[in-house]
Parts: sequence; C-alpha cells; structure tokens
Amino acid sequence: MEEVSGMVRNQESSFTVDLDRIEEGIAVILAPGRFQWHLPQSYLPAGVSEGMTITVTLKNNERATSARLERIRALRSDLENR
Repeated sequence: MEEVSGMVRNQESSFTVDLDRIEEGIAVILAPGRFQWHLPQSYLPAGVSEGMTITVTLKNNERATSARLERIRALRSDLENR
C-alpha cells in the first residue's frame, strides 16, 4: 500500500462500469463521474452484453513500463548520436 495525500492506496484499484451499448464493434461504457469510454468490443470479456455491469481493475504493469522506458531511452540515444 502507498500513502498519497493522506489516503492509503492499494497496488490496484477496482470499480464498476456499465456497458451501455455496442455500436459497429465499439463498446460504449458508462464510467463513474458520467464519463463515457469507447473501446473495441474485442476488449470485453467473453459473455458480456449490453446492459451488464463490469468490474474494471487498474494496476501498474511494471514490466511493460520498464520495457517502454527502455525503448524510449534507446530512441533518444539513437537521435542524440546522429
């Protein structure tokens, strides 16, 4: 757990969203705070259909982050050495 601004936060965060509809392969998701997300239908778990409530879990992917930062470092190095 991590403390940020007096709040204790876990390593991951979960919340629910509603799948409002699917239009031409795009899932329209209603998220907390009246936000709408538009995601490819292929991102949805199997068996999910319009009107269902879905749990979304966010967590840090340290391996992918490290790999991305390394790619950026390598690109910067290549640019600087031209």
